[in-house]
Amino acid sequence: MNIKPRDPFAPATDQNGADIATQAERWKAERFTPQADAGREAKSFVTDVGIQIKPLYTPADLDCVGFDYLEDLGFPGEFPFTRGDRAGMNRTDPFVISAYSGFGDAEICNGRFRKLIDIGTEQILVALDLPTQCGYDSDHEMATAEVGNVGVAIDTLADIELLFDGIPADSIKRIGTLGNSIGPIVLALYAALGERQGIGWDRYTVNLQNDPLKEYIARGTQILPPAPAAKLAADAVEWCAAHAPNWSPMTVCVNHINAGGAGSSMGTAIALANAQHYIDLLLARGLTIDAVAPLLHMFPDERHDFFISVANLRALRRIWARMMKETYGATTAAAMACRTTVYGHGQEALAEPLNNIARTAFGTLAYVLGGASYVYLAGYDEAVSTPNEESARVALRTLQILANEHGFRDTIDPLGGSYYVETLTAEVEQQIRAGMAEIERIGGALPVIETGYGRRVMTEGAVRRQRAIDSGARPWVTVNMHPQKPDVPNSAFRGDKTAADRQLARLARVKADRDGKRCATALAEVDRASAEDRNVVPAVLEAVRAHATVGEIVEIWRRRFGTFVPSTDF
Repeated sequence: MNIKPRDPFAPATDQNGADIATQAERWKAERFTPQADAGREAKSFVTDVGIQIKPLYTPADLDCVGFDYLEDLGFPGEFPFTRGDRAGMNRTDPFVISAYSGFGDAEICNGRFRKLIDIGTEQILVALDLPTQCGYDSDHEMATAEVGNVGVAIDTLADIELLFDGIPADSIKRIGTLGNSIGPIVLALYAALGERQGIGWDRYTVNLQNDPLKEYIARGTQILPPAPAAKLAADAVEWCAAHAPNWSPMTVCVNHINAGGAGSSMGTAIALANAQHYIDLLLARGLTIDAVAPLLHMFPDERHDFFISVANLRALRRIWARMMKETYGATTAAAMACRTTVYGHGQEALAEPLNNIARTAFGTLAYVLGGASYVYLAGYDEAVSTPNEESARVALRTLQILANEHGFRDTIDPLGGSYYVETLTAEVEQQIRAGMAEIERIGGALPVIETGYGRRVMTEGAVRRQRAIDSGARPWVTVNMHPQKPDVPNSAFRGDKTAADRQLARLARVKADRDGKRCATALAEVDRASAEDRNVVPAVLEAVRAHATVGEIVEIWRRRFGTFVPSTDF
C-alpha cells in the first residue's frame, strides 16, 4: 500500500466538503468565549518559549505549518527520526534507568552506589564536587570548605577505584560523569579503571558530558579559554573513535542553558551550535561524520511545559537528522539518529518538597513520551539539599513505574499524529532554526561566548521568566499560587563532616606512595603533547596510571593555554 503525504490526517475539508479552518473559527467564536475561561485570568496560555497556545487544534493547523507525514514524521528509527532514534523505542528497547549521585568522599559514596544498583539502577552518573570540576585537588587552597560538597571528591585513580569498589564496570549498562572542563582526565580515569578491574574497554560503556562550551555561559566551571577547551574535549571523542567506539564521550548540553533563562528552544540552538563546533574540529582532523556523529549525544531540557518538552525532543531529533545528512553528508542511521539523555525536572519548589514527587514524575513522563534514550530525575528534596537515601529511592522507583506500569511503553510515539503535538513540534523546530541562524550570523559557538551574546540571551530570558512567575502568568503551586514558606525538613541530607579529612589523608598517602619519577615523566609528556597540539588522551592516560592528580594535569593546561577571562562588553 502506498502511503501518500497527509493521508493519516484529515484534509483541509471534511467529508461533506466544509472548510475545517472556517469551522474551527466558528466554534471558537460561538463556544469558546472569554467567559468560558473565567477563573484563570492570570494564566496567559503562552509557553516559556513564547508560543501562544490555541484553545483547539485541528488538521488546519497542520496545513498552516506545512506538515507532511513522510517528510516530517515518518517512522521510528528512520529518517528524519522525529518518532525516535531506534525502531522499537520503549516498546522493545526501553530507556535506560539512570541515577546521578555523588557526595563526600569515594568511600561513603560507594555505599550509595551499591544501594542504587541493588534496587535497579542501570546507569551511574557520578556527581563531582566543584574543586574536581574546576581542576583543583582537594588540598588546594581553592578547595577549602568545598571538598565533597555538591558531589564526590576525585583527585586520583585511587579515588575512582574506591568509588567503584565491588562494582565491576561491566556490571551495569553505563558509568560516567557530567564533568565538562576536565573531559580527557575523567575519560582516562574510567579507561584506567577498566584496566585495574581487568575489563576490556569493549566490554563496558562510559558516558561523559564533556561539553565545556556551555560552561562559559551557563554554569561557571570553565577553566581554559574556549578554543583550547573545545580542542581538549574533541581529543576525548577522537580517542574513543579509535579505541572505544562503543563509549559516549560527549553529551552536548541544553540543560543548564535553559535553566539559566535562555528557554528550551534558544538553549537547543546554542547547544546545536556547540555540537557543530566540536564536529568541525573533528572533521578537520580527518575523521568522517559517520564515525564522529554516533559518539555525540544531546542533553535537551524543558522543565516548564509538558507538551513543549515532548515537542522539543521530537524537533531536536528532526533537526539533528537533517543537519547530519544535508550539512555534513552522513550516510548511516547511527550518525543521523540523535540519542538523548534527559534529567527529569518539574519546576521543583522549596516549599512542601514532597509535592516535587508529582512535579518530577510529570516532567519525566514528558521526556518518556518524547522518546528520550537515557533518563534520570531530580530527587524531591533536591531543591533543598543533596538527595537523601529515601529521595533517591523514590526517584528510581518513579522511573521504574514509568517504564513498567500504565502502558506508557506499549506503543511507539503515542502522541505522534496529535494535531497539537505535531503543530508544536513544527513551531519549536522553527524557533530552534531561527536561533541557529542568528548564532551563525554572529560567527558560531565561540562568539556566543566571547561577545557575551549567550549571557545576554540567558539574562533577558531569566527576567522574562521571573516576571511571568511574579505576575502569576506562570502558576507555581506553593510559590505564587497558595504560597507557603520554604521548608527544610528534618530528613534533609547532611554530609559526613569527616569526609574531607579522609579525602585529604588519602591524597597525601597516594602522593607519598606513588613512583615519583614515573609520575613526573608522565606529566612532562602531557605538557609536550599539549604544546605540540597532539591528542592529549594517551599522555593523560599514562599520567593517570602513574597516579598523577587531576590538579597536576590541569595546572599544566593552565600554564600552556591560560585561563578564561570573561567579556564585559555586554
